[in-house]
Amino acid sequence: MSGRGNILSLFNKKAGPLIISSLSDDHDLDSGLDVDHSGSSGESFRLEKDMESDLITTLQNFNISVGRGRAQLIRTLKKDGPTTLTENDPDELKEFKNLKDNHTKNSKSPPLKPNTSRNDFFYPTVVHGSKGSSVNISCNYLELTTDGSKGVFHYEVRYSPPVDSVHLRMKYLNDHRDKLGETKTFDGITLYLPILLPNQMTVLVSKVEDTEVQIRILFKKKEDLKNCIHLYNILFDRVMKTLNYVKFDRKQFDPTRPKIIPLAKLEVWPGYVTAVDEYKGGLMLCCDVSHRILCQKTVLEMLVDLYQQNVDLYQECARKTLIGNIVLTRYNNRTYKINEICFNQSPKSEFQTKIGTTSYMEYYKKYHNINIKDINQPLLLSIKKSRATPHDQESIQFCLIPELCYLTGLRDEVRSDNKLMREIATFTRVSPNQRQLALNKFHQNVSKSPEAQKILNSWGLSLTINYNNLKGRQMEAEQIYFSKMNVSAGKNAEFSKYAVSNEMLEVIHLNKWIIIHLRNDTRAATNLLDNMKQCCKPLGMNVSKPTMISLDHDRIDAYIQALRRNLTMDAQIVVCICHNSRDDRYSAIKKICCSELPIPSQVIIAKNLLNESKNRSVVQKIALQMNCKIGGSLWTVKIPFKNVMVCGIDSYHDPYNQGSSVAAFVASLNSSYTRWYSKAVVQTKSEEIVNGLTASFETALKLYQKTNGNLPEKVIIYRDGIGDGQLCTCYKYEIPQFEMVCGDRIKISFIVVQKRINTRIFMGSENRFENPLPGTIVDKHITRLRMYDFFLVSQLVRQGTVTPTHFVVLRDDADYGPDIIQKLSYKLCFLYYNWAGTVRIPACCMYAHKLAFLIGQSIQRDVADSLSDKLFYL
Repeated sequence: MSGRGNILSLFNKKAGPLIISSLSDDHDLDSGLDVDHSGSSGESFRLEKDMESDLITTLQNFNISVGRGRAQLIRTLKKDGPTTLTENDPDELKEFKNLKDNHTKNSKSPPLKPNTSRNDFFYPTVVHGSKGSSVNISCNYLELTTDGSKGVFHYEVRYSPPVDSVHLRMKYLNDHRDKLGETKTFDGITLYLPILLPNQMTVLVSKVEDTEVQIRILFKKKEDLKNCIHLYNILFDRVMKTLNYVKFDRKQFDPTRPKIIPLAKLEVWPGYVTAVDEYKGGLMLCCDVSHRILCQKTVLEMLVDLYQQNVDLYQECARKTLIGNIVLTRYNNRTYKINEICFNQSPKSEFQTKIGTTSYMEYYKKYHNINIKDINQPLLLSIKKSRATPHDQESIQFCLIPELCYLTGLRDEVRSDNKLMREIATFTRVSPNQRQLALNKFHQNVSKSPEAQKILNSWGLSLTINYNNLKGRQMEAEQIYFSKMNVSAGKNAEFSKYAVSNEMLEVIHLNKWIIIHLRNDTRAATNLLDNMKQCCKPLGMNVSKPTMISLDHDRIDAYIQALRRNLTMDAQIVVCICHNSRDDRYSAIKKICCSELPIPSQVIIAKNLLNESKNRSVVQKIALQMNCKIGGSLWTVKIPFKNVMVCGIDSYHDPYNQGSSVAAFVASLNSSYTRWYSKAVVQTKSEEIVNGLTASFETALKLYQKTNGNLPEKVIIYRDGIGDGQLCTCYKYEIPQFEMVCGDRIKISFIVVQKRINTRIFMGSENRFENPLPGTIVDKHITRLRMYDFFLVSQLVRQGTVTPTHFVVLRDDADYGPDIIQKLSYKLCFLYYNWAGTVRIPACCMYAHKLAFLIGQSIQRDVADSLSDKLFYL
């Protein structure tokens, strides 16, 4: 038995006779823990000390629903385990007295005690760098101030005689709102109030018919600020609800102000994403602008279109188009993920309810006053996991009516329409000035709403707009080293004109290569060959005449047979020119070239080679890619490390949850960080934490030793794809895998890289904000309390607002310090060879991401255990 029933079952045990305490100080304090709450006989007792021990043990293993509001809050606040106050605990009683005195005087609360049970990766001291020039920075954070006379006070509630029903417990407690106030959070046992009650033990009496129910409320402690974060986030969800926003996942959107795109039958809902947390600058609310794309066509209309396009393969096409997508039902403004399409059911089908069997047509008419028009349409199946316990495998199934559902997000056909994407971007691509205006608007809406202010004030919170007091640092421009010269990347960190006009750092001449193309695309193949000869001269690369293979038919099997017939052991690379873009053809080519007949491959769309004005620039980029894939390198930056290996890790998850997850690991093999070992590991579905790191890391160390003659003295690992909720798991599970291999020989530094964040930083002040330049570092004020972290802007963004990258240092055994780690992280952003500039994340993470995506999307298991020191996945 688990949950509330398990706690209640503890009270089926014997204890001494019950002595009820009153509010008088002359009586001993009694929490009521010896009361029988099982609801059975009520006459069997046990020793109070034994039962208290059982209760504490049970509460420590107690799982409450982690789904919504109150239950999740209670679970969060119970993490440190319950404490029982008695007169034998003088320190606790003294703390209560101090809290009571402070509450009476309306003074500030006592300082929080240090967290002695903190996670090991939390750094107790402030860690920040000093290198670089100082710049003024603004951000999208609002300060949250707390009322010293209020807080989150933890109480334990017991009933005598015992009351089984949680509903009745809440009802009886609500009878005393005049004493407890309107604001509270209560799950039947644990009570949280924003006020401190006058007495440590409060006894209330509710009259029920001819009997009385006694309610005992025992003060336990005032919760630390770190334990109140979840409550504050719940409060802002309530605030957004009072402002009539609709919640999609963790974001809030305004359905009353949609931006319509009539030609595409789309609408854009504006909104916000908010998050409260404790930072080095205090308690703050991060608030960013967000948008949601909705289709104005119903899912039923889309199904009809698919049927008309292909009657024979209608069901297969419908599943491929819809499964995995999110739909919105406007009658309740809720979202559901489509897991299956039930073609054997219709609105006429019946299902079981608490009051009997009914059809979907009758249900929607009765409860939503909606008449279903098409009675023969299939049903959409949505499956949600049960939130009863974290390990519960049960699920809840919803059957939805297609004509009431609207697809959300961007479909593939929309993404491929450049004109439409540009039109959508006019609404979603928000400039720094527009973001700050939206932030001011949010603050005004909350401040002017009496309901919102009541919610915040009841817990002693107030919102203050103050975002102009932030200092950042600007790093110096980097030098880019080619084979015979070096150039400055400049303040914009761009050097594309130098990349195509200077000899590459390490050139591999193209002596034996193959081109496969359709007969109709002969002109595209000729353009490629002619431009390759011209473009490769300044790059220092000699290009020999390739073997040309012409195909008569644009079929997948034609490409497969051509590859199998013509690939030889001495071929350096194969180039496939395809007439158009098709995922199945691309996957088939990559599967042959990566698994069955391993050889570097380059896939090109024919139309990209037919535009005379852009041919040269396209072929220049293709030539650079091909040199990397056959073992060359393009450029480097100066990283003055000796015997240091840099690694990158990332994972790929199937967006439709149909395939396995893939984890990729890459590691540097030379001192210029231009050659990389890579390996992919196939994992179970949706698994983020990597299992096979030990074997991959051992192989990388052996190759490093073979290349350099010695093992590295230090290893720096950049881990992408880890969210805040997985930091502790990563620290306890992934880092030990490296420690097992390194032992005491090699020192480890482990850095988590987070891209999907809501933090935005700007340069300027008042109404003249702009994006910061590449190399901007922020490691104060808005960084996490008790963490060693920083934000880095590595790219130049001219449209919209730049999103910084968040780095969290979990381990730094080498004791590099913040300046070296920040500088290294920025330098590595220059070494991704598919872009002559900087990328958002270090190159090792980008290579790991590309490899995981290629294996997961196109190849999967067949090549997962292959290794390579060439960037074949660029």
